[in-house]
Amino acid sequence: MFRSTKVSNPDFEKTEILIRGKKVSLRTFILSDISDQFISWLNDPQVVKYSNQRFYTHSYETCFQYLQSFAKPPNLYLAIVDNINSKVYGSITAYRQIHHDTADIGILLGDRTVWGQGIGTECYVLLINYMFNTYNIRKITAGTLRTNVAMLNIFKKIGMELEAVKKKHEIVDGIAVDILYFAIYSNQNENYE
Repeated sequence: MFRSTKVSNPDFEKTEILIRGKKVSLRTFILSDISDQFISWLNDPQVVKYSNQRFYTHSYETCFQYLQSFAKPPNLYLAIVDNINSKVYGSITAYRQIHHDTADIGILLGDRTVWGQGIGTECYVLLINYMFNTYNIRKITAGTLRTNVAMLNIFKKIGMELEAVKKKHEIVDGIAVDILYFAIYSNQNENYE
């Protein structure tokens, strides 16, 4: 289904594809991915509506600093790339806790023209399978606000289970909103798609 390649010290211009899906591939995020368009997504109120990134103004420098934070293992920072035209749609991260064999995944699907086409779901499935099969991760987590219906649908569709709720923890549009935390365990994973 995909090539398994461990990233030990990513070169910021290495474009090796780690995981290939039906619509998109996930590959190492590289310096040239920090484009004006990518930065505009991070500054787009609609794109970051449910993310704490909404409180920051992003620039090339802030994006470069974030990329540098992935220079050493164990975390992954991957670009979401269209299989046909190589267009970057966003990014996905995996923060690993190597002592506990766990990982937490987050996504930025910045290109709003592809929202609602199943790309977010495909990215989660690809990265979850990769983490379970390549790193022997036993548990993967992800979280979102209760008002982020698109993310909740992804989590439910791929079989993640609600694990915890922080009641009225963040403010969105002047309203206190719950944060929901979901998890999936490797023994649940049967290479679902």
